[in-house]
Amino acid sequence: MKAFVPLTKTQYGLYAECVAHQGEACYNIPYFYTLDGSLDEDKLCRAIEAAVAVHPILFTRIELNEQGDPMQTIDDTESFSLTVEQVSDIEAEKASFIQPFDLYKDRLFRIRLLKDAEHYYLLQDIHHIISDGASRKVLLADIEKAYHGEALVSEALTLADVAKAEAEVRESPKFEEDKKWYAANFDCSDTYSPLLPDLEGEEPTEGLQTRTMSVVIDSVDAFCKQHGIFKSTFFTAAYSFLLAKYNNEQEVLFNTIHNGRADKRLSHSVAMLVRTLPVYAKFDNETSVLDFLKAGQEQMTGCRQHEAYAYSDVIQDLGLQTATSFGWHGPLFDSLQFDGKSMTAQRLNNNTSGVALYVKAYIRDGHYC
Repeated sequence: MKAFVPLTKTQYGLYAECVAHQGEACYNIPYFYTLDGSLDEDKLCRAIEAAVAVHPILFTRIELNEQGDPMQTIDDTESFSLTVEQVSDIEAEKASFIQPFDLYKDRLFRIRLLKDAEHYYLLQDIHHIISDGASRKVLLADIEKAYHGEALVSEALTLADVAKAEAEVRESPKFEEDKKWYAANFDCSDTYSPLLPDLEGEEPTEGLQTRTMSVVIDSVDAFCKQHGIFKSTFFTAAYSFLLAKYNNEQEVLFNTIHNGRADKRLSHSVAMLVRTLPVYAKFDNETSVLDFLKAGQEQMTGCRQHEAYAYSDVIQDLGLQTATSFGWHGPLFDSLQFDGKSMTAQRLNNNTSGVALYVKAYIRDGHYC
């Protein structure tokens, strides 16, 4: 039986981007996991199948209704089965794994389990329109639980539930209240914070650079705890100040993200819940570091509290222009294990989300990166 629900505003933004880039690998989130070769083959296959089955949003398809609007539909009769594939050249398999998704025809996830003489390899690619980074952890945790014979629980709140609730709140008085809050707090349509090119340098090309920072984690922890500042606020404010100074300004505008999982019922959901938020920061010669941080934290709290008014509404109605993006991601790829044995994770692509620069701050192996 199919159930039709509208896309969330975030999903619709991804949908529009994908339609504009049909035939391209757009918003794929492919991961490559290396697991210990001594794991039980049959148990591992059945565990992955069980984890997929308990998250039916994975079977989402996009269909157009009679008005030509995209809707998401889930067919609860679909199933997923998995067998181990013996391989000799794992690098070749990795290289060929990422393929475009056809939003109207394809199942929006691909999972393969490979094995060579030493390891199992889990290849997983789930389209961003139905999944996010937190979903990856949820799915891995459920695979391990099922591997140990534990019963898996159904999602308390699904992406379909979120989409329906969002559609309802956009017709309520709260939407107008949130719209007024944004108008009052983001009167900055004349602010633009680009990356100014080097006039004598080479034409920039796409790339990825990672730097491990020397700042001590304990020092940041102590400062944030003492002053009631979130780590996300701390690093977002640092980026705000850096970008403003880069442009020789005392104000700055860009966008950031938050995980959209304030409702604890979403902690076990596989879903695209990440929300994009604008960041507008300003300072003068009298602004203290702590005042700057507190202003940023107050603004981000307000954005989360007024989420009925979506980022796309903000851009369209207020005329804001953002050129870069910053995201605090917390601990990543740190001490990964499966069944008590070492496991590594590797993302197979780099998606810059259409901005000139996307800076991620995260913790890896006890260091800020």
